[in-house]
Amino acid sequence: MRNDPVTGLAVETAAPGVRLVRVTGRLDRQGAEAIGRMIDAQRACGTAPAHVVLDLGGVSEFDGAATEELGGVAARSREDGVRVHLAGCGGRAELLPLRAHRVLLRCSAFPSAEAAVRELTAHARVPRPRDRVAGVAPTG
Repeated sequence: MRNDPVTGLAVETAAPGVRLVRVTGRLDRQGAEAIGRMIDAQRACGTAPAHVVLDLGGVSEFDGAATEELGGVAARSREDGVRVHLAGCGGRAELLPLRAHRVLLRCSAFPSAEAAVRELTAHARVPRPRDRVAGVAPTG
């Protein structure tokens, strides 16, 4: 009998276009599928963010099947314009079985959820040349 709590998910809008999903407990296949359903539901409602940051700092144990499912969620989401990023894995990713580690390497990773949100929102604020009005110099 396992004492590990089931996967817990808490979703928040961290910044415009960025959802932060704090994952706690044992990340199993059902938890990874729930993350996929959450992204799918938001996409179906037309509210899918450009970025989803999965904060894995509160995960006590990774299930191999869960990491494979997360890889599938990331690939499907990317096809629909949603980028999945991992945060809070730190050196723990090196402790995963090789197959699971390879799956997680397909996602971008950040040391913390806060660093991920900071970098993703900083990139969103950089004005692109095509966004500027012709003949008007940028201010600031």
